[in-house]
Amino acid sequence: MLASRTLVVGALLCTSLQSSLAGQDTVVVVRPGQVRARISRIEQWAVDFFNRPATTRVVGALTVDRGSRYTGNVAVLNGPLVVDGVIEGDLVAINADVELRSGGEIAGDVLVLGGRLLDEEGAYVGGGLRRYSEPANVRLLGDRLAVVAPPARERQPPRRVRYPVRSRFSLLLDPGGTYNRVEGLPLRFGAKLDWWSRDVQARIRGYGVFRTAGELDEIFSEGHEVSRENIGYNIDASIRFGRTRNLTLGGRYFDVVTPTQDWPLQLNEIGWATFLWHRDYRDYFLQRGLAGFVTIEPAASVRLSGEVAQVEEHSIASRDPWTLFRRDEEWRANPAIDEGDFTLISAMAEFDSRRLYRSRHSGAFLRIRWERGIGADVLPRSLPPSVREPLPLQSYTWDRGLLDIRLYQRIDWGGQLRLRGFWAGTLGRDPLPVQRRYSLGGPDPMNGYSFRTIACNEAVIDSSLPGLCDHVLLFQAEYRGDVGFDWFEDEFWMQPQPQPHPEPDFWDWDGWFWFDGPTVVLFSNAGTGWLDGDDVGALKFDIGAGIEFGAAGIYVAKALQQGEPVRWTLRIERRF
Repeated sequence: MLASRTLVVGALLCTSLQSSLAGQDTVVVVRPGQVRARISRIEQWAVDFFNRPATTRVVGALTVDRGSRYTGNVAVLNGPLVVDGVIEGDLVAINADVELRSGGEIAGDVLVLGGRLLDEEGAYVGGGLRRYSEPANVRLLGDRLAVVAPPARERQPPRRVRYPVRSRFSLLLDPGGTYNRVEGLPLRFGAKLDWWSRDVQARIRGYGVFRTAGELDEIFSEGHEVSRENIGYNIDASIRFGRTRNLTLGGRYFDVVTPTQDWPLQLNEIGWATFLWHRDYRDYFLQRGLAGFVTIEPAASVRLSGEVAQVEEHSIASRDPWTLFRRDEEWRANPAIDEGDFTLISAMAEFDSRRLYRSRHSGAFLRIRWERGIGADVLPRSLPPSVREPLPLQSYTWDRGLLDIRLYQRIDWGGQLRLRGFWAGTLGRDPLPVQRRYSLGGPDPMNGYSFRTIACNEAVIDSSLPGLCDHVLLFQAEYRGDVGFDWFEDEFWMQPQPQPHPEPDFWDWDGWFWFDGPTVVLFSNAGTGWLDGDDVGALKFDIGAGIEFGAAGIYVAKALQQGEPVRWTLRIERRF
């Protein structure tokens, strides 16, 4: 919508310019004060933009870190602003220098008024980009910005661009994860210190985690293990060098609850399913230890990382957190794991040429990961020999790998084809611990089948339904197409629309309520899982369709197998 409006505005400007030139001969007259009048109009527009209630307003320095995402419009006063992450809206910088780093993304228009603009190769701006070097004559009155009279002299001295050392200290009190059946809502409380200059950024952060699923009288009991199940912590520090080819070094000391697999569903979907429907689709274990990591970004789309950790891992039981529905049902038990001390060594390479996660552009994503674990003093969970041979009691070494390939191809204006191939499994001779095994099945990534249909646990009698496969193989394909609604005739957008002045609208209607139409999704999945030493299992297939409204969607899928019913899935994140 923003891109289409930019094209319309550009066409109107070109038409107006051609009309004005047609009425002249060879003489162009520039009246004194025209430039200043134009700047004044832009200043007033920027001030109105800043004062909108729906705008995210920042006074002073702002750094949008890589991986961070701002939803909606953003306005920055007095800066500087460094964009290394994603801003899903328009950006206005007033008397602020703006640095768009490689990999930084701004979905809408960019206006820099009274500052410098540094954009590195690889930065992406979805809309138009304008910059005016003359400082804006504005003043902050309370929480609102106002235009003030310009100084007496018209010519301003040149501004010197400096990159001083800056720091920011803040307190943390927010959710430290998502709602689940072993922690309830984990709350973190602590502090964070950020320090940065032009080419160096550092962060130190420490917080405790209060797991609300526990009873208060248990939290302060004398038993160490009981206390550990209710209180956790995390202390981490990192330092980042460079602006384009970044190098990050860091370490962390932690006591956290960790999921055995990062699927099914996205993290926030797990929380809502647990809170609303009394369904937690992941399993968890306690992990405490010390880790050091390094990350290198040799190019805009490439990321290399490695980590070495010394941890101890223990089982954690399901609790009884409050849910909105089905409160009388019993929670699915959380599976026991192989407990002990582990040395973990991992390396990962990622390539990501996608512009935005939700965009319709073409691109590719590739992830390769290797992990080695060295177990010591392991207390193994008892499993039948058909699942795995008994683990060595003293020390053993295992390896596992992961390969994830995703292709995104834009088709016409509103269509897109997405393809994915995924494999994960053991690479060594020694068997994998229980907490590092796999499964497939609904509601994600194969929503035509029931939960953990593919789990290699047929020989195990366990109501927790643990995922015990040594290998999984998955293929996914989907086509996405827009169903557009023409709410207004095209001539409507060709006419100048009245703007509220001087008071802006209370809501940013475009960002909150504008709706072009739903997205229709057609998809198919195929997957299998098997134990080490067995043949690759036959692929199971399903097909389905869905309709999405923004990020939320309703999907219906049917397994290509007799006796399987049609299954419905409600999601608030896209599948991949």
